[in-house]
Amino acid sequence: MNITAISGEALREQNITDVKRLIQDSVELSAPDSGARFADSVTVRGLNVSPVSANNLEQFVKSTLAYYIDDTPLPKLGFRIKDINRVEKLLGPQGTLYGAGSLGGTIRYITNEPKLDEFEFTANTAAYQVDGGGISSDTDFVVNLPVSDTFAVRASAAYLDEAGYIDRAANPPWRTGDDAYLSDPNPSQAIYEDDNWQEVTTAKIAALWAPTDNIDIKLTHMEQDQLAHGTRGANRLPLSEADPRYAEVDFGDFKTPYAINDRTIISPHEEYADKDFSLDVLDVTVDLGFATLTSSTSNFEDTSQGEADYTSQGYAYYGWAGFGPADTNITAYMTFDNSYEGFSHETRLVSAPNDSYEWILGFYTTEQESSIAFREIIPTIDQELSWKRVASVTDVGYEEDYRGTYSEDAVFGEFSYNVTEKLTLTAGARLFSYEDKRHTILLDHTFALPDQDLRTEGGDDNKSFFKLNASYDLNEDILAYATLSQGFRRGGRNSFRDFGGYEVADDSKFYEPDSIDNFELGLKGYFFDQQLYLQTNVYQMVWNDPQTYRSQAVEFGFPINGTENGPDAETKGWEFSSRYRLNDNWSLTYSTATTEGRFTDTLTHCMYKNTGGDTGDDYACRTWVEGDLLGGSPKWKHNVGVNFSGELVGFPVWASLRGRYVSETNTDREDSVLITDPVTGEESKSTWTPWVRPAYTLVHANAGMQFDKVAAGLWVSNLLNDDPIVSSQSGGVLGRRIFNATPRTIGLNLSYDF
Repeated sequence: MNITAISGEALREQNITDVKRLIQDSVELSAPDSGARFADSVTVRGLNVSPVSANNLEQFVKSTLAYYIDDTPLPKLGFRIKDINRVEKLLGPQGTLYGAGSLGGTIRYITNEPKLDEFEFTANTAAYQVDGGGISSDTDFVVNLPVSDTFAVRASAAYLDEAGYIDRAANPPWRTGDDAYLSDPNPSQAIYEDDNWQEVTTAKIAALWAPTDNIDIKLTHMEQDQLAHGTRGANRLPLSEADPRYAEVDFGDFKTPYAINDRTIISPHEEYADKDFSLDVLDVTVDLGFATLTSSTSNFEDTSQGEADYTSQGYAYYGWAGFGPADTNITAYMTFDNSYEGFSHETRLVSAPNDSYEWILGFYTTEQESSIAFREIIPTIDQELSWKRVASVTDVGYEEDYRGTYSEDAVFGEFSYNVTEKLTLTAGARLFSYEDKRHTILLDHTFALPDQDLRTEGGDDNKSFFKLNASYDLNEDILAYATLSQGFRRGGRNSFRDFGGYEVADDSKFYEPDSIDNFELGLKGYFFDQQLYLQTNVYQMVWNDPQTYRSQAVEFGFPINGTENGPDAETKGWEFSSRYRLNDNWSLTYSTATTEGRFTDTLTHCMYKNTGGDTGDDYACRTWVEGDLLGGSPKWKHNVGVNFSGELVGFPVWASLRGRYVSETNTDREDSVLITDPVTGEESKSTWTPWVRPAYTLVHANAGMQFDKVAAGLWVSNLLNDDPIVSSQSGGVLGRRIFNATPRTIGLNLSYDF
């Protein structure tokens, strides 16, 4: 019931060209705005217990949102919004029809299909410039070619050439002369101007064959190549280098000055991500009269390789080997190599329209493989440490590879019955079995840490989700509904190991699936003679066994990162969207969402056996405390817009002015420590509050005009040129990296429709 669809035309007018911009423009979703190079942790309805800052390693990226292109589930969604009919946002868990992963909701791209009866050619191009940056271009075209009455082909292609505006300095101001770091890739180059650029090529081709009036067969191929270069941020001075008056500053407020300026990132090494995506889909639709049979078979591959600066970590992990800040001007960097590939098939039978009832029955199967790997590289370490093991790649100090194979089989269905002309009841269920195999490889080529090679298998043969919904037509224009729905996310395996004479506990080796029970009441429809449309709901989501991060400290304090199940949690919220038509030309839009999530229980988890409780040994035990804030999403988000559509000298024109407010955002969960008074025995808690991104407001505007087959549009993002903090990244000895909103950007769109 809680579904919002945004047309491709509306997305283009608002310059929403990818899922990152869609999330930023949505009041119900939250994610750090870290730029093109990073994958982002997405929070839906407050469901988050992980840091929401930029991270180079995808194993730390957590999302409670599922992604689909048409009927194909994907682990992430980097495909640009090109030749898309609409984008659907389905809020709340969608476990019955969309399966595992849709804890908080689902984003679904619906692509344009080939048309059998119409030749179509459209071309669009945009030129835009960020304040202080170069000229960027974004061009795409679509061709729809009916070959015969029963066969058509639709092809589209797009190319984005986005200029940068952030410079990269190889050295901070305090590293000069003989102490200066070696610059990569050009040792003699100190500054790399406009370093945060990207290039993206996107293509899609679909062929539709309709051998009879009742059968459609469609074959689709889409692919995308993206090179995202540099980092959209700037370093603040670390406290060790800042003026003494900053020594007592709460660094969580980001109040130290910029190390150089707000348009310069510090990184001795080049940073980039090279991402490739491909998807092949065979869809078959058969009209059986009493029902429609749809079959979708797909295969996808999603890879990303790249590198990032690792200076601070290199000092921490390899200082003992002569690579500390006072020993050398050589710095470390990391490389990553991530791949996901999978096969999915779904057959679905949907009943024909019926005055009394409707039903859906389906079968789903998938098998997916993944590899998430990274290497720490310290130039010259192979020659400096004669006893070091030489890896397959030169100068690798340490590497990790997390490999997995996941398979699932499911049957699902929904049945809706019209009890009266006004009341409809719906029940849905999904029954499934899954198998999850993990292979973890950890190799330390300096022998400071022992190697690990772990293989595990897990799964479940009897999992189920359920959904209940009641909808009531208050009148012809207004509908009220109540929903109970469930969602699920699979568990996994950790790489924790025995250490210091302690044996890892069984519940530390694995983490269990987590699930959601969602209770929702909503109202949507038209009011005041259809001048006002609104959609609103309140919800309560019970999060069972939420998966949260956990780290094991081993030799030299080196962290082995993993996941554990925390105490149960709960999020509550309200969502509202509206559109008010003032007259035939003017309208107002307003949407808002508020949410808050907290742990509802207190739970102590001990890393090792025979610790905690009455043992008197609390080594590596940690407690999550009831009432602690989950974090990761703002308390409030507001969107407001003023829109105009009409005619000027006989040609259609349109314009809008939009504002977005985001309240302050905790970048992580709260963590409390329970303290018992030794005299009174009374228990209190001391709460650690994470870094908080301040509240901010951004304003955007656009206007356009249609001239027969040609349209022109002018748009401005961040009209007031504000610079709020929208993400951050730990920078260690180089200072925390602060990501501000993209400066004022002015663009011109031109399109031709034959």
